[in-house]
Amino acid sequence: MGFQDDYVMRTISDLVRAIARLVLKKNDIDYELPADEAADTEIDRVYRKLKNMVDEGDINGAENALSDELDTGSNEYLEMALTFYMYLNQLPDAELYEADYSREEIVDGINSVCGEFGISGFEHFVDTTMV
Repeated sequence: MGFQDDYVMRTISDLVRAIARLVLKKNDIDYELPADEAADTEIDRVYRKLKNMVDEGDINGAENALSDELDTGSNEYLEMALTFYMYLNQLPDAELYEADYSREEIVDGINSVCGEFGISGFEHFVDTTMV
């Protein structure tokens, strides 16, 4: 991974942390799934499904499913969605490329989710010409 890729990954992480601080009043995103699937709430089931889709290489499908399942009346869903994009951000470039996905799409997805929640002002946080 080159310096530019590392820089972009760090900038995406900084974007998510800034949203977490300003909107969720948290220092970091820490949405975690229960170890026992039987204890899953509805939002846990959604996130588990999204992660499984990503792990199977269907990143675009997972992003579409996120959009379909998003409950904009709950900040828990915002945190889960941001965690989803952080999960994508940790994937190697080769895996993103193989799934026909990019870091620019991660940034676009974060901004889109924020827009769904009525959050704006982060659109230029990441210079997508560097992506």
